[in-house]
Amino acid sequence: MGLSLSFIATKGLDPLSALGLSADGKTSRAEPIPPPARFIAFNLGDWRFVVSDDHRFASRERVCAAAQGGVAVGLYLEEHVMISGAFGAEGGELTWSVQHDPNHGMEHLETWGEPPAALDGIRDRLLAELRKLDDADYIFSAPTELAASVCGFNVDDFNEEVDLIVLSVTRKDLMKMQEPTLPSDGGARRPAATEGAPSRPGFLARLFGKR
Repeated sequence: MGLSLSFIATKGLDPLSALGLSADGKTSRAEPIPPPARFIAFNLGDWRFVVSDDHRFASRERVCAAAQGGVAVGLYLEEHVMISGAFGAEGGELTWSVQHDPNHGMEHLETWGEPPAALDGIRDRLLAELRKLDDADYIFSAPTELAASVCGFNVDDFNEEVDLIVLSVTRKDLMKMQEPTLPSDGGARRPAATEGAPSRPGFLARLFGKR
């Protein structure tokens, strides 16, 4: 069983209205991975996070909507097919994106705009691990680590309990979900996962030490 998850984080902003969500009053103290509801929110430092159990939530369009008047970062990952991506936006405009899809090769990492400076080191380290061991999709982790370098939340390495707020959908018209696409695909739907490609251990496997 793999993890499907996405988040949108804003700095100094409350993105709920722009995302068509609102707090329903239910709170709990727990780890946010995997989220205990369809949508949850929590604070970490100066960042406000909205986490979904659907990897399609953190789209370019939603990250830009959340960034109106400030800065936002989005991350999606889907361990069943090993796709992942991170986006950055400021003032409602997309400023960078980094996406991995093993259908384009195990070393695939498509970048657009001006990603954070941490990308070079992250990519070099993960490529070295891939070429040395060649037993897992290491590049899958690059967007996750890059997003964490900006907002401090790494879904692969986070075991703290935080105050979680359950969210309700207030604008169903803003909740349309679409599969992520690469800029070079020209909007085409992502092809099916590559059969037989080595995969990275899923979240539950990593959680219980099966690497």
